[in-house]
Amino acid sequence: MNDYQILDTDAESIDSCSLCGNTHAGNLGRCRKASWLKDRFAEGLWYKVLRSGAFGDVGMIEYAPGEHAWQPVAAEGYLVIYCLMVSGRQHKGKGLGALLLDSCLRDAKESQCRGVAVVTSSDSFMAGNDLFLKAGFVSVDRIPPYELLVKELDKTAPDPRFTVEKAGLLERYGKGLTILAADQCPYVAKTVARIVDACKTLGLEPRVARVETAEASRELPTPYGVFCIVYDGEVIAERPISATRFMSIMRGVSKPDATRSPGPTTSS
Repeated sequence: MNDYQILDTDAESIDSCSLCGNTHAGNLGRCRKASWLKDRFAEGLWYKVLRSGAFGDVGMIEYAPGEHAWQPVAAEGYLVIYCLMVSGRQHKGKGLGALLLDSCLRDAKESQCRGVAVVTSSDSFMAGNDLFLKAGFVSVDRIPPYELLVKELDKTAPDPRFTVEKAGLLERYGKGLTILAADQCPYVAKTVARIVDACKTLGLEPRVARVETAEASRELPTPYGVFCIVYDGEVIAERPISATRFMSIMRGVSKPDATRSPGPTTSS
């Protein structure tokens, strides 16, 4: 472990760090993520980098107080983990994920939080539950393939829960295609751009709605919390997908009037 250290970041240092494995300073998604982080630090967000003396930044963990969580969970008094990752095969199997998680648990104890919550998924796009279960987390809510896990520090505190609500999507977003996207994930911008291009091929005119507040994120109809696609009142993608996957989905659900415009298209 001597080659690795966990570094706290802030608004001044974040530009020099890898963001979720993205190191390209000119990348649109990375720029938006950095700007998003700078606004969130004042709300108590932690973004910690796992740095190797030989390889640079090889991992990270990101979490925030539940009252400011950018995920559809009710977790007041808890810390909510957004993302934990260790990249590169040479860094796997060394207990580095547990090292990052322990850092979060220490912050929770020092801040006298009720505990720590995290959304996991059996889908490969999000963290699985193995690391957290080994650390003593337990399942308190499920919306397959998503699971809400909690490590309680205050046994008298109410359990966090998902707040996902899919009813009324047609009234909320209308007919047609709506892409809901937040800057919390640096890979969302690329996904949105590719899907908008795919819409041109399909003759669709999508609406891109930027998710700009934690409250708006908590109202998204998917536990993923920072991205989804709604078509005619139905969620057709709950997390970022490829353009090929999107086109396949749309060919399965499109109707004769699918080219109608739901409203003005905004920039992603």
